[in-house]
Amino acid sequence: MNLATALISSNYNSVLLIFSLALCIAGAIFSVQLIGRLNKSAGKAQFIRLIWVSLVLGTSLWAAGVFAAAAPTPSSQTGFQFATLMAALFVATAGIYVSIWLSQLANNLMIRVVSGIVFGAGVATTFLMIGFSYKVAGMQSGTGLSVVWPIILGTVFGAALFPVALEAAAKTKLVQGVCFISLPAIVCLLASPVSVPPEVPYWFPPGMNLLPVSQTLVVSVLLPALCAVFAASGDVLEHHYKHLSRRTYQHLALQDPLTHLPNRHYVENIAEQLLKEANQNQKFCVVVLVSLDQFKTVNELHGYATGDAVLNQMAKTFQEKFPDPVVISRFYGDEFLIVHPSIKSLDEATGLARQVRDITRRPIQTATYRLSVQCSIGVAVSPRDGDNLAHLVQRANLAAKKAKAIGGNSIQPYVTGMEENNRWEAALAADLRYATLDNQLNLLFQKQNRTKTGELVGYEALVRWRHAEKGQIPPEDFIPIAERSGIILDIGAWVLREACRAAADWQDPVTVSVNASPSQFTRSDFSGLVSTVLMETGLNAHRLEIELTESTPIEDHDRVLHTIVALREMGVRVAMDDYGTGYSSLNTLQAFPFDKLKVDRVFTKSLEASPQARAVLRSAVLLGHSFGIPVIAEGVETEKQLEFLKEMGCQEVQGFLFGKHLLPSQIKSCRENEKKRAG
Repeated sequence: MNLATALISSNYNSVLLIFSLALCIAGAIFSVQLIGRLNKSAGKAQFIRLIWVSLVLGTSLWAAGVFAAAAPTPSSQTGFQFATLMAALFVATAGIYVSIWLSQLANNLMIRVVSGIVFGAGVATTFLMIGFSYKVAGMQSGTGLSVVWPIILGTVFGAALFPVALEAAAKTKLVQGVCFISLPAIVCLLASPVSVPPEVPYWFPPGMNLLPVSQTLVVSVLLPALCAVFAASGDVLEHHYKHLSRRTYQHLALQDPLTHLPNRHYVENIAEQLLKEANQNQKFCVVVLVSLDQFKTVNELHGYATGDAVLNQMAKTFQEKFPDPVVISRFYGDEFLIVHPSIKSLDEATGLARQVRDITRRPIQTATYRLSVQCSIGVAVSPRDGDNLAHLVQRANLAAKKAKAIGGNSIQPYVTGMEENNRWEAALAADLRYATLDNQLNLLFQKQNRTKTGELVGYEALVRWRHAEKGQIPPEDFIPIAERSGIILDIGAWVLREACRAAADWQDPVTVSVNASPSQFTRSDFSGLVSTVLMETGLNAHRLEIELTESTPIEDHDRVLHTIVALREMGVRVAMDDYGTGYSSLNTLQAFPFDKLKVDRVFTKSLEASPQARAVLRSAVLLGHSFGIPVIAEGVETEKQLEFLKEMGCQEVQGFLFGKHLLPSQIKSCRENEKKRAG
């Protein structure tokens, strides 16, 4: 006789039967949800979820079997055998674990059918073992074919329905998943064998240790409930940690990790609110972009730790001086953005920029250094310069670039037309990339002569650009663009090669001077390039002179020094160009072993009228004598200037006084004419 027949023909406790069904369905509901999350997990998380599914569903079905076994109400004494009951619990959880584990191995129908067979066989075995553990005094358990039928039905229903239940759980179809998990269990439960209890009451003999039915029922309720609570707690904690991690990630994504200031993304998120508040309060919203000048030099000279300390100190100072509602952010590596949404007037906006400048000019004390950091400041004001933050930041950035281009350490408000100039510069840079390929560049040569005798000692190679559409572009326009964009490396290599090729054809073995920027010395194997060009053109190394034009600050002193030493070892001379202007200074002259000192034309031009210019030239000549190197003055155009330079002891001169710029083809004919006149 099986349980279904016994329930029809015998007395039973309907409450226990309802509890059995409820436990089975509740376990299935909880397990279907866990299986759905299990399919979205991986690694350790997937393993833990698999354990919880096995425990929740296994204890639930085990508890359902216990309640179903205790549902009939015999008149004899009853109890559960502990060892068999615990073995049934192990079979339930282990069978479910193995069945779900198998289903996770591959998305294959055969494997899923096998997992269903394991599930059905495990559930049937669990219920059989529970039935065997349930003892009624004076009653014999069923045997024979009645034991086989639950396993057969369990495997058949499990193979057919369990894969469908897993598929439904993966697609979060709760009702379908619960039905197809519960149905094989209910079929196995109803097919479990029972024996007819005796008509007269019996009692167990003394010494037979059985668990009382009431205690077993309490445990069978508490056990799946505890497993469900722990599993739910784990899910809640995981959800909490995921939410916390998401919030932490969002916070970190909006915060600079070094200074802990808001970053660019944070400012973009609150931009609309800031501008709206300023508009509602009829105030100006001022955007101040602070770009640190030569900050890379700080990192390279003093170390990145010192650079980080400078940024942290500056961020801290900004926070102390500008409380709410001012928003301070680290916008890029060496740039800070300050947004003030409640400025009353344009004069107050200018005052804010000056206050920022005064703060940045203060010396910064780090653990090992006391540094003075300069900065270029760009200012844009809403609504005058734009009605959204993106435009304001873009225009403040253009203004800061303008401030940096004119020497840095200054404030530059946005002026209408800066964007057009920036677009013009970008277009020019794009065209400049093809100038060497399209033969738009050409060389001119200017004479260099002895001051006392006028003897020709060399030529300086000067690059010119004739744009295909815009015509002649002055060097002062395209050279800075080439340096900022990096195109100077290609142009510099072209100029070096063409100048050496032209000089190799000159009859007189005079020097050719070629300009090179610090970026050529530091960003490429410049000495290797020079060596290759000399071999290609056949020019003797002692006839080549490289003029280091310090139009931008030298960032990598060690690399530049290594390059100068390598050039001099080849026999190439290195001159310091434009002394007294830009970044060229006594420190640079002292740091590198130059062979010649070249004074900028601005001092020669003012020589006759400016005592200061004469003082600079005189000091340059004295420096050259003290270092044991000749001095050459650019821009000599009058006899009076030449006489001044003779009196000062300047050894060489260069300028229109000795002739205009020459094309390579004109040099040979010019020298022939000079020899004819001399003869």
